Amino acid sequence: MSRHTCHWPGCDKAVPPKMWGCAPHWFKLPKALRDRVWATYVPGQEITKTPSAAYLEVAHDVQAWIKAQAGAPGAGHE
Repeated sequence: MSRHTCHWPGCDKAVPPKMWGCAPHWFKLPKALRDRVWATYVPGQEITKTPSAAYLEVAHDVQAWIKAQAGAPGAGHE
């Protein structure tokens, strides 16, 4: 099994494959984005490696949000 890490840029903390990221970084995301991640997650996609187009769109939006926050106070990656 391959090692799965947090999707927050620069974080290499190992997390279960079905999880987006570590708790500190997950809870830095706005609730609306977290809700969208869960709404588009299909159980088992981490095994089949076939996330839906909707999930991939949310994943892109999450990374765009993180990048936009990079200059905001407290938005760094611990």
